[in-house]
Amino acid sequence: MEIVRATQADQDFVLDHSVEAMLEGTRGTFDAEKQQERARELISSLFDRGVDLLVAKEDDSIIGWVVGGSNKDYFSGKEIGFLYDLHVFSEHRGRGIGKELMQRAIADLKAAGYDEIRLNVFAGNPAQKMYENLGFQVYSSQMVLK
Repeated sequence: MEIVRATQADQDFVLDHSVEAMLEGTRGTFDAEKQQERARELISSLFDRGVDLLVAKEDDSIIGWVVGGSNKDYFSGKEIGFLYDLHVFSEHRGRGIGKELMQRAIADLKAAGYDEIRLNVFAGNPAQKMYENLGFQVYSSQMVLK
């Protein structure tokens, strides 16, 4: 397994699988059937902003990816590093690929000068434990009343 910067073909592959990744990452709150084009728009807009896409490959096939870049803190306006998306295909989970992708993305963001890196995670997402093990701490909580 190797982690490399994405080519245009890799970026197209990630766009084609963005619905699956969002459905899993949002713990089912994303309606893939109704919002398929929205998923592509969200990821595509990140690529247009120049975020960094790293892909994990095995035998020239993508088995996972992480999207990182910059963002601004809503309140202070401070420029921060942000991890927008992490996805590892289910048949490749449990091998530490997500952790390796995260570590590489974090290192790249730190090398770019970001002293703070954030991400969003939905409650109940199993990846949250990995994020905590990497040193991420709860910064804020979003709550909902229906």
